[in-house]
Amino acid sequence: MCGILGFATLGNLQETKESFSNALSLLAHRGPDFSSFVQDKNIFLGHTRLSIIDLDRRSHQPMHFQEKYTLIFNGEIYNYKEVRAELQTQGYHFKTHGDAEVLLCAYDFWGEKCVEHFNGMWAFAIYDKFKNILFCSRDRFGEKPFFYYKDEEKFIFASEIKAILPFLKTIKANVPAMIPFIVRGNIDCYKNETFFKDIYRLNPSQNMVVDLEILALCKSNYYAIKPQEVSLKNPALALRELLEDSIRLRLRSDVPIGSCLSGGLDSSCVNALIARLNPNKNNFVAIHAKSTLKENDESQYAKRVAESLGVELCIVEPSKQDYLDNLEAVMLAQDEPFGSTSLYMQYLVMQKARELGIKVMFDGQGADEIFLGYEHYFKYIYKELQEKGKDECFFQNLKKFRYSNEAILNGLDGVEDFEIAFSRILKGSNIKAKYLSKEDLCELFGYTDFPSFNRQVIMQMGLQSLLRFEDRDSMAFGVESRLPYLDSRIVDFVLNLSVEVKFQGGYLKYLLRKACEDLLPADIIWRYNKLGFESPQRYWFDDLREEMKEAINHSKIIQEIFIKPDIREDNFLWRLFNIAKWEKLYKVEL
Repeated sequence: MCGILGFATLGNLQETKESFSNALSLLAHRGPDFSSFVQDKNIFLGHTRLSIIDLDRRSHQPMHFQEKYTLIFNGEIYNYKEVRAELQTQGYHFKTHGDAEVLLCAYDFWGEKCVEHFNGMWAFAIYDKFKNILFCSRDRFGEKPFFYYKDEEKFIFASEIKAILPFLKTIKANVPAMIPFIVRGNIDCYKNETFFKDIYRLNPSQNMVVDLEILALCKSNYYAIKPQEVSLKNPALALRELLEDSIRLRLRSDVPIGSCLSGGLDSSCVNALIARLNPNKNNFVAIHAKSTLKENDESQYAKRVAESLGVELCIVEPSKQDYLDNLEAVMLAQDEPFGSTSLYMQYLVMQKARELGIKVMFDGQGADEIFLGYEHYFKYIYKELQEKGKDECFFQNLKKFRYSNEAILNGLDGVEDFEIAFSRILKGSNIKAKYLSKEDLCELFGYTDFPSFNRQVIMQMGLQSLLRFEDRDSMAFGVESRLPYLDSRIVDFVLNLSVEVKFQGGYLKYLLRKACEDLLPADIIWRYNKLGFESPQRYWFDDLREEMKEAINHSKIIQEIFIKPDIREDNFLWRLFNIAKWEKLYKVEL
């Protein structure tokens, strides 16, 4: 896990050598173990290394393959041993024991199709000297970041936006990308654009070839979640086998590992599978972030899980002062605004992991999106079952929980009718009409059918924000985060199962519960209330509320977007405050 930075120009490269070195140092937190960069013709390639597999200097990057290619790579190819064995049968010989050299040899053998053979997370660039191109790629679901900027003279790419900004004359706001964030809290979803004007994301599952002669870009998609028929007598057993193999691959590490443990279903299942499969059981710690507010406190569940599995549990309890002390640090780590203070809990978990000497942390990100874990999915599930004529027991199953028919039916009016949703946004937001594009918002939030909605949430919307938080929070402390639910074999399998397989007896994530029910106590597996790493936001805001409103009132960006912002609740207050602070911290202009 590392930081990557590249700079190609049609002008004089030497003029930017010192600037490049300084920009690379802005990624030192991502790779505190080693840093270096190389120059060739009109390109700089830089890398900061976090040593996880093959700790020897022979695996440092930039890495060269003969006189043909140079690689800078952020991520892990979990099945590198299997790919290496396949390449050895083709006559390849290896000098290292890591995955970077495997990646290079795979590119030499399969070309751009090499990524189709990888099980992992990655953002990399290969400088192909013979073709005079950069071959860039980002993993299937966007676990690892890849940002870029291009004008007529230069092309720049990096793991984080902060390493691109020093090369720009001015830093300007991209207002259209902010609107989904303001109206619904959604980020990392507006096309492939960021909050910074002219800085873009390479999308998940995308390759990009850069012609270094003229700096032309050509993108292509190498993966999509495709609908296909899946019919099995025991889907839970099939899922269990996939989960175990995903964990087995991700346990490959030459450094200590740990895991987040909220006490909820997703992280509990991950910890249970690790406890079952980890050969180094004594070299493992689970970390829990405890809320200071009783209604958000899940520590009793985390303790119950840890005791049942026989794993060591470390509990951190962030105070209001911790939040205030880290406010700007987290904002700077994220580079762009974010919609929830809950990521502060994750940030401090990763800080604790580093203090304990843990360089690899497992987490349960992706399970809610894959297995149907959010309560707002009820209306989509109901609609899907209704269209199939299988809705007769939907309400009956939910009655044993805290839901009423009336509460669910009241939530169904927005499933198809985007016109209603848009009129509410138009009336209630006070955003200037020129910034409210019905077409853009409908493309993001309009409902067609449940399978396409489910794929969109994973590849374009909610999950993308969570993966950004995960990456920045962990890498701020030089910790690699591994997400076993995002093995593409699991995603392909589960998303092609019918809704009624995944939602049974009123239980969201029924299939995951069933697959792991022998690993954990029943009161954990069949627990229904869901909190996650929730922050005591209301309590934290007490000392900041007036300061937040003052920052909003002084924001030129917010003044430009709103007729007058109507701040009625804390989440909206937080989003606008985030924009105002981001504007000031990064000196963003309109």
